[in-house]
Amino acid sequence: MQSTSPIRILLVDDHTLFRESLRRLLESGAAYRVVAEVATVSDAIEVCRSNANFDLALIDYDLGPTSGARNGVSVLRSLREHRNSLPALIVAAQIRPKDLVTVVRDLRTGVLMKADPAQELELALQKTLRGEVWVSPGVALDLIAGASELTRPDDAAISFDHREREVLGLVVEGLSNKEISSRLSLSESAVKSILQKLFEKVGVRTRAQLVRFAFESGNGFL
Repeated sequence: MQSTSPIRILLVDDHTLFRESLRRLLESGAAYRVVAEVATVSDAIEVCRSNANFDLALIDYDLGPTSGARNGVSVLRSLREHRNSLPALIVAAQIRPKDLVTVVRDLRTGVLMKADPAQELELALQKTLRGEVWVSPGVALDLIAGASELTRPDDAAISFDHREREVLGLVVEGLSNKEISSRLSLSESAVKSILQKLFEKVGVRTRAQLVRFAFESGNGFL
C-alpha cells in the first residue's frame, strides 16, 4: 500500500518479548509505525478513549489472565464498542475453532498465525487496511473442517461431503485449481467438477461468492 506517511498501529499483547519483536519487524521499513503498545484490555480501551491516532490494531489472541480478558476476542469486542469500524488483526499461536468463526464471520476480522512468515504479515496488513478479511492458510481449513452442513440465510440446510468440504476449505485458503489438484492428489478436471457442484449447491457463480458464503454461513461452522 502506497502512502506518504506510515500506517499507525496499536499493539495489544501481554508477552513483552513478542510485542517488542513484532514492533521491530513492523518498523524495519518506513511503511508502519507502532504508536502504542499495551498489555491489558483496560489499557487498550483507554487508548481508544483517548482518541489516539492509529489506523489498525494487532491483538494477541492468547492473552493471559492478567490481561483482564479471557482472550483477544473479548479485547476486540471491547475496542469495537469504542471504534466500531476499527481495522484489526487477531494474532495467535493457536485459536479455538469456535473463536475463529466468531472473529472471521461475526466480527469480520482477520486472523494471522504467529508461525506465519513475515511476508504473510505484510499481506494480512494490506488486506485489512483495504477492508478485507485475511485468514491465515494455517487455519483456513478450520473454518470448514468438521462441518456436516452449512446454513443459508433462509435456514435451508446444504449438505457437503468430505471431499467437497476439503475443496471448499482450500478455495477459502486461496489456492488455485491446480494447487488444489496437487494438494488433494486429484486431477484438475475432478477439482473443477467438485467446484461446479459447490456452486450449484450454494447457488453462486464465482469463487469469491463461494468464499463469502463460507465466511457468512452460520451453524455449520460452529
